[in-house]
Amino acid sequence: MGGFGSGRPGRRPIAEHMLRLDVRQLHRKNCLRPGLFLSWEWFWGDKPTGCISIATSKDSIRLIYTSGKGDNRKKMDYVVGLDRTSCHYGGTRIWFLCPRCGQRVAVLYGGQRFLCRHCNDVAYSVENEDATSRLLRRSNKLREKIGVKAGTATPILCKPKGMHQVTFDRIRLRITELESVYWHHVARKFNIAV
Repeated sequence: MGGFGSGRPGRRPIAEHMLRLDVRQLHRKNCLRPGLFLSWEWFWGDKPTGCISIATSKDSIRLIYTSGKGDNRKKMDYVVGLDRTSCHYGGTRIWFLCPRCGQRVAVLYGGQRFLCRHCNDVAYSVENEDATSRLLRRSNKLREKIGVKAGTATPILCKPKGMHQVTFDRIRLRITELESVYWHHVARKFNIAV
């Protein structure tokens, strides 16, 4: 009755389905200047899915939010360290320091606490794909590159404007190869003679 992955205890949470704090995004939006107090929100479509308050200082940020639901709600208030590394051509790159392991990371994933991917035991969605799904994903990624609708039903007819014919032909050939292997996998899965 549940959603994706229900009924399978021990399955790792998927990174793409979790709330995430990305230090690069915060830095691009100039939200890491010392002395700021701001609210950061996440949305799914038009609906808000989460909100967190962030207080900034020179070498850290303070995260303030409520975790859990109903009677299990907990007020969370803790500090996440910031680290900077020098870039080869000048300037610095900013990193979070995971509150649990101290590892330098760009993204913290929300659970009860915002921690690095390893401390929250988070997997990427591709780690759960079987060979058949992986083939289709790779094919769809190439289709997107040449502006063709995803899926194996849409024919590849015209090359996009500005793309070299040789490049288009190479991508179209690769898509054909991937989809051919995909259909062989599907046929084998359903015991269909090819």
